[in-house]
Parts: sequence; C-alpha cells; structure tokens
Amino acid sequence: GALAGIGEQFVAQRGCPTCHQAAGAAKLSGSDVAVAGTLAYAANLTPHRTTGLGGWADEQIIRAFRYGVDAQNQELCPTMPRFDAIGDVEADAIVAYLRSLPSVEHAVPMSTCPPVKPLPGSDMAMPPTDL
Repeated sequence: GALAGIGEQFVAQRGCPTCHQAAGAAKLSGSDVAVAGTLAYAANLTPHRTTGLGGWADEQIIRAFRYGVDAQNQELCPTMPRFDAIGDVEADAIVAYLRSLPSVEHAVPMSTCPPVKPLPGSDMAMPPTDL
C-alpha cells in the first residue's frame, strides 16, 4: 500500500540496499559477500520465515535498525548503522515495505564481528599459547 511505498523511499535514502542487496539478487535478500574490510554479512530482510525477517515482530525489526539488536537480543556487528533518530512514522513505513517484499529463501553466512565491548580480562596480558 501507500505506507510501503513511502517505506521503500526511506530504505533507499538510508542506503539499505548498498549492503542488503547483492548485484542481480532479489530486493533486500541479503549478501553472501562480506561488507568490505569485515566478516559481516548483510541479512536477508525479506519476509521469509526461516532465512529472513518473517519470524520477527515489527518491534524487533525496528530495534535492529534503531539500536543494532537482533531478535535474540544480541548486538549486531558495528558495520550495521544505528539509526536511533528514526521516528515512528518512518519506522512503521520501513517495516511495511519490508513486509511487502516477495519472500526469498536465502540463508546468509554467519557474521563474525570484532568484539563490540572488551571481554572480561582482555586488558590483562595473555599467557603464551605455545606452552
């Protein structure tokens, strides 16, 4: 509907397809190529139940792009921008657009992020590993 059309414009303005749409692939179906200089793979944002966002609640999708937290409450890689200034109208429009996409089965490789926060004890000297 109209809200999804507005959401498509917001998605384009925010640059989401830059990472989440591989060349020649279905709209926002993710990428098998890591974001340059990282081991982070852009997720499939289509409504597919197992490989996309089909199992996510609207609020979980909004939390992911606003705050960088996935459906399991895990922090997304720092390569994913945090759009915390997105208001409710834009957020709802983006969700409506993502829900309107054709469902595409595309399992994206698991991302490996640099630690977002230092792990406990990481400020201490590590023992040699060749003992």
